[in-house]
Amino acid sequence: MASQPATAQSYSQYATDTSQVFSLVEQMPTLPVGGGNLALVKAVQKQVQLPVEVREGRVEGRVYVRVVIGVSGVGRQAAVAQSLSPACDAAALAAVKRMPRLLPGRYNGQPVATLLTVPVMFLSPHHVFAVGEVARPAQFPGGDAALEQYLQKNKATPAEVKLRDLKGRVSVRFVLKPDGRVGACEILNSLCASCDDEALRLVRGFPRWQPALGYDDQPVAMYHVLNVWFSPPPPPAGTAPPVAENQVYAQVEQMPVLPGRSGPTAVQSAVQELIQYPEHTASGEGQLSFVVEPDGRVTRPNMRKSISGAMDEAVMAAALRLPRFEPGRHNGQPVAVLLLVPVVIDIR
Repeated sequence: MASQPATAQSYSQYATDTSQVFSLVEQMPTLPVGGGNLALVKAVQKQVQLPVEVREGRVEGRVYVRVVIGVSGVGRQAAVAQSLSPACDAAALAAVKRMPRLLPGRYNGQPVATLLTVPVMFLSPHHVFAVGEVARPAQFPGGDAALEQYLQKNKATPAEVKLRDLKGRVSVRFVLKPDGRVGACEILNSLCASCDDEALRLVRGFPRWQPALGYDDQPVAMYHVLNVWFSPPPPPAGTAPPVAENQVYAQVEQMPVLPGRSGPTAVQSAVQELIQYPEHTASGEGQLSFVVEPDGRVTRPNMRKSISGAMDEAVMAAALRLPRFEPGRHNGQPVAVLLLVPVVIDIR
């Protein structure tokens, strides 16, 4: 149907509705039913009609739309503030224009015209959401406390943890499907091979979670990251610690060496090659220490000089992936030796 021509009265009403526009007021515009900004974003998202390019997964992202909510609560002057594609921009504007009449913003207790910026998401039906992209994250049945109880009850400490005196975490990223089941899994932070396998076993054995909800209040797939911590079990009460590995030497007549490597920087190079760099890595210099046990195992990694939290963990994990050394020797006998290794991270 063709729109009716605007009358002088309607022009006058429009001008009065938006004569002075505020960008920040003590009470921002809301839906009549309340719910704050989240409810408003949901209301707009439910009006979105996905373009073909989004449904096919060729385009994903956000469009930001600025709209003036007049004194009457009607949205006017909608315009794209941040574009995604012509089709998505048009769909975002249409969704914002279809949102219901709002309760206007208030300044000094009086209704005023207010400028809003509304994010409109365009994600394919097969998109796996990050935590920040959902209206409600997925939740383990019973909540975080129940998740911790599940891990403590079902986690088995691998023998390698005690053997190598390992302390640390395995970080597992996994997909929680729209029906709450666990999907694909991957290791983000490794501790040891058997630790990684145990963490994956725990995650894959989870019961169904309460699924995440998108901004249209429908279940969606979501990425989740879980840290599974490992440490050696405490010795039985009254048991003395083993004597063989108690004394750690800093210098012996025959220092530990890596098989097939030689030279003053051999160990440093081996560590650097094994580092799995975390996201958002920055350049820096640190110092790593670890103990080479009498049987050549690497234990007790520690950062004597820190680079950053995530980078330190990556360096210590790399040390634990080193192959067995030819152990150090004192008076002809294999002994535990402390090694100090410089670490240089140069990201250009």
